[in-house]
Amino acid sequence: MPSRKSNKNSPHTTRRVRLPDRQDDEMFALVIEIYGGDRMLLKCEDGVTRIGIIRGKIRKRMWCRLGDIVLCIPWDWETKVKGKKEKALIVWRYTRTQVYWLENNGYLNEHLDLNNI
Repeated sequence: MPSRKSNKNSPHTTRRVRLPDRQDDEMFALVIEIYGGDRMLLKCEDGVTRIGIIRGKIRKRMWCRLGDIVLCIPWDWETKVKGKKEKALIVWRYTRTQVYWLENNGYLNEHLDLNNI
């Protein structure tokens, strides 16, 4: 007897947009430049430019492009050195429809201007 598959991409299923958990220091960021090796330059919503590293669990599942909105967690154990960029861990990438929803509901601030990439 064949097993039943759940259809996760059915048009009747509703998906919620993941919002940042401010207690865990999560924030929105915009991908500005891609370096390769799962590293990219991010412009975070607090105005700081950081080097983002894709989390290991989602490394092969998530492909980021230039101009994507991602969810990142800045490294709190990193020692700040003058002249070096801070680092952050990328934990989520938003689809285009999720970004439009975030824009329409006022979650993205002025630091994440999608028109000036």
